[in-house]
Amino acid sequence: MQPTFRDRPALTFLGIQRRINHNTVDWGALWEQEYLPRLPEILPFATEDACHGLYYSTDDPQLLDFIAGRPVSGVGEAPEGMVLRDLPAAHEAVFECGMGEIGPTWDYVMGQWLPASEYAHDEAAPCYERFAPGCHEGTVPVTIHVPVRRK
Repeated sequence: MQPTFRDRPALTFLGIQRRINHNTVDWGALWEQEYLPRLPEILPFATEDACHGLYYSTDDPQLLDFIAGRPVSGVGEAPEGMVLRDLPAAHEAVFECGMGEIGPTWDYVMGQWLPASEYAHDEAAPCYERFAPGCHEGTVPVTIHVPVRRK
């Protein structure tokens, strides 16, 4: 599995933010019970039709700040209980997989591909997943985006 590479411009995201342990989080509850009820507040500002899951590092290596949201424009401030967060421009390695292969794909990317490649994770920007319409039905892939720089 080889990635494609792209230069992504800076984006702004509106969504919910939760501090999680990615090994124990209930992904279904997070997306369905926390994110989806807030979607009507996000959609008027959304600049694309895909949902994103962004992973920001924290000072605790066991925990991540996870944002479920969409890229937006024209938002003055985040509604109560939501966050508005900038994603800096980055050079990205992009991997495709199906919904059921997200975990194994992350394992491959971080455990095999990245260490053996000429790239290192560029921690100036978070990694994220992009869920385009049709990914749940398997008609389009989920994409995993890893900001990279040459070693």
